[in-house]
Amino acid sequence: MELQKFLADNQHSLCEQWAEAIIKTYPEEGAKFFSGSSNQFANPVGNTFRSNVERIYKILMSDADICDCSVDLDGILRIRAVQGFTPSVALCFIPALKEIVRRQLGKSVPADQVDALIHDWSIRVDRLTMIGFDLYMNCRELLWKQKANQLYSRTHKLLEKANLLKDEEVAG
Repeated sequence: MELQKFLADNQHSLCEQWAEAIIKTYPEEGAKFFSGSSNQFANPVGNTFRSNVERIYKILMSDADICDCSVDLDGILRIRAVQGFTPSVALCFIPALKEIVRRQLGKSVPADQVDALIHDWSIRVDRLTMIGFDLYMNCRELLWKQKANQLYSRTHKLLEKANLLKDEEVAG
């Protein structure tokens, strides 16, 4: 069996399972909400997960450069960065795709052939994980910088109101 054909033929099912892998990392109430409506206005986070997963999957399936996934992967990881996930939990859905594909492929191909079939594709998924880690850490760094700037601004305003700043600091 050719892996590309398998991935194309099973795209819908695999993408659904992959989106569910993201949603399962949330507490029960959040997971239930994100699994609900696929309407982008009623459920923007769930919609982002589903649509971005499909676009990432198509790039993984093709011979395109893995970096072409960056924008869609960033869309998912920004949400997870704002929500305060640890890097391991934020990114766990990416390597989960390998297990999802392995499990589905194992239903059609003898177990001893599965690893050989998905070896190169698994390397692509691993590269996606590394790109995802960099994206996630950049998002977290940006969030921390914004929090630090906000704290500095608040402190500065309080010091101004209390007239605790020297005249030269106020002028400069």
